[in-house]
Amino acid sequence: MAQRFLVEATRATGPDEYFRWHAVAATLGYSEAEARQAMQSLDDRKLVILLLEGNARLLDAGRQMGAKLEARLIRAGEATRR
Repeated sequence: MAQRFLVEATRATGPDEYFRWHAVAATLGYSEAEARQAMQSLDDRKLVILLLEGNARLLDAGRQMGAKLEARLIRAGEATRR
């Protein structure tokens, strides 16, 4: 769950490295509890920083891991189309 959340957060993050985690949760169809659990997991692993009012900042490690996971998803999608 946290990996999918991280990939979508990476996509949602602007050039300033901030995103609205409630919007990411809505995109994925996550409940409030699922979103909080995913964000807490990412925060515990030092991939994001939780901020006030539903904002979060994607840290360098989170951006790198999110990009790797997204590339893996793309490759997996290409493999299933063959």
